[in-house]
Amino acid sequence: MSSRRLLLLTLCTGLAACGSSGGSEGSGGSASGGAPGSGGSASGGKTGSGGSASGSGGVVGSGGHPGSGGGTASGGSGSGGSASGGSGSGGIGAATGSGGSASGGLTGSGGSASGGLIGSGGSASGGLTGSGGAAGGAGGTTNGSGGAAGGASGGGTICNFASGVNVAWVQFAGDVPNPNLTTFNTLFKNVHDAGGRVIRWWFHTNGTVTPGYDSSGMAVKLPQSHIDGVKAILNAAASNGVAVNISLWSFDMMQDNAGTTYMNNQKLLEVDGNRQAYIDNYLTPLVKALKGTPGLYSYEIFNEPEGMAEKGWATHRTTQAAINRTVNWFAAAIHDADPATPVTNGSQTFDYCSAVSGKTNNYSDASLRSAGGKQNGTLDFYEVHYYTANGVSNSPFKNPASHWGLDKKLVMGEFYTLDQDGVNGDDTYTYLYTNGYNGGWAWQYESDDGASSSNNNGQSTKWPAMKMAIQNVYTAHMADVGSCP
Repeated sequence: MSSRRLLLLTLCTGLAACGSSGGSEGSGGSASGGAPGSGGSASGGKTGSGGSASGSGGVVGSGGHPGSGGGTASGGSGSGGSASGGSGSGGIGAATGSGGSASGGLTGSGGSASGGLIGSGGSASGGLTGSGGAAGGAGGTTNGSGGAAGGASGGGTICNFASGVNVAWVQFAGDVPNPNLTTFNTLFKNVHDAGGRVIRWWFHTNGTVTPGYDSSGMAVKLPQSHIDGVKAILNAAASNGVAVNISLWSFDMMQDNAGTTYMNNQKLLEVDGNRQAYIDNYLTPLVKALKGTPGLYSYEIFNEPEGMAEKGWATHRTTQAAINRTVNWFAAAIHDADPATPVTNGSQTFDYCSAVSGKTNNYSDASLRSAGGKQNGTLDFYEVHYYTANGVSNSPFKNPASHWGLDKKLVMGEFYTLDQDGVNGDDTYTYLYTNGYNGGWAWQYESDDGASSSNNNGQSTKWPAMKMAIQNVYTAHMADVGSCP
């Protein structure tokens, strides 16, 4: 990245650690540009499970997603716990909202649809529209409030405001196949009781545990234990009244914390045969196995993939073109296997996901289709992150959602619930709601890496730092926020 900010930190975990400079979270080993996991070391903004770090702090990429080593994320303790499957909800085409009618679709109040899902006051043919917006000729396209979109494919119900948090991981890259259900049940219940409804959770992360590769570098066939592990997390979420956005991969796949696995990860990103092997052997079977599982909200292709692009901060790099091609192919595979579950992608800043002059939207329908050639390989809603080091030109707390000129619903997938850009920390979610954003997921439940930032004056950023902000938006907009998902 062209502008990096060092986060001065001192962590005492009872483990000796040697310092190194880095840009991303990770687990295990030491890395230049990586992060510590169990007993590893690095300097940066986020740490993997149980890791410790010392040295000259970490790096925030273009002021975005905190780098590695800035905090520790406990892997949780104990094993066991149980969760029931909860109850599902009616499928698309099964219900009609008040005052509306549907032909093969689901209609909100006052709206009508042919084969689509409509927000209040909107109309669409085969599309999904937010309040006040309209979409025509689109199969499963989504619109933000007042926006318009055409031509996107796939995606089911997307909340008007998905309020929740990041858990990211309980054990970095290793929550599956054996999730710590005791910890997951506790955090799911705490978030629900505060009024939150959606949790963003990372799955493969850097690829060191899942999906698994054979000797030729191809992804292996999906083991039943991996299905069972993800389902256990989703069932725990459903039993506690929340749903999960599954973030499949992070830029960590190209970090030194991935060890030699990064070479197979790079082939997955850059070689069509390797990418297709992952789709055929792992992704498609997983999505089909999870289809209809209570507790599933959406899939996210990457966490901040820009970190591993040409100008990124990851130890190893690929190209934005390879990233876009991968997003297109993976999104198409998910839509093919489960058309009812939305797909998104977690962009580091609005520099990479905006129609504002001087910025770009790498993840528009046209960009993704051009990169990968698959018509239904598009996103159903946008997800962007923000930290103060990004600069006010990227601040959602200085600009309404409409400012970014995007054609779909927009969720702020990472931010701190601290006083920033003139907004009180406890009012951040309410500000996002009233300014047209479609969700907020604060960073993060388990890790207090944000407290190490000189910008945050040592303030805690882990639970319950975001509890009051979640409660406030729920109290002010209970019917809307509480009905998600």
